[in-house]
Amino acid sequence: MAMVGMPAQAVAQICITRAEIAGMMGYAMPSVIEGVRNTCAAHLPGDAFLAGGAAAMIEGYRAVQAENWPVARAAFMKFGDRDGETDAAVMEQMPDELLQPLVEAMIPAMIEGEIKPGSCRDVDTLVASLAAMSPRQAGDFMAAILALTGDDKPGEKQRSPNVCAE
Repeated sequence: MAMVGMPAQAVAQICITRAEIAGMMGYAMPSVIEGVRNTCAAHLPGDAFLAGGAAAMIEGYRAVQAENWPVARAAFMKFGDRDGETDAAVMEQMPDELLQPLVEAMIPAMIEGEIKPGSCRDVDTLVASLAAMSPRQAGDFMAAILALTGDDKPGEKQRSPNVCAE
């Protein structure tokens, strides 16, 4: 998720905690999987995980969405003001019953623009591997991966907040 449009110093000061990453993942995964399926359906064989096994995974994540929302909401606020599309202050004032559907609708569109057809098999393998973990374990796993790989290098365009040092 890009933080385009924010001054470099402001983005550099924003960080996301491992708990926020896990919460976002726990909340957003059904929408993420739907976005991946929309993008990759035509590029995967019929026996791909996304073609069949993903439905049960989505339901497992839907079961924990409500408990992940408070932490996910706080994390999503850090992604406000992307490309001038959404004013973070407006989002912060929105009640959950309006903000949740907005977030859930934005995620597949963002995913669909990022995944290239040539990477669909690898994404299918990643999603299938995450399905073997509980939503909490998968969130912790992704938080660790982002902590190891997420920091942008000097001179690179800032794509997301860095993982907070703990």
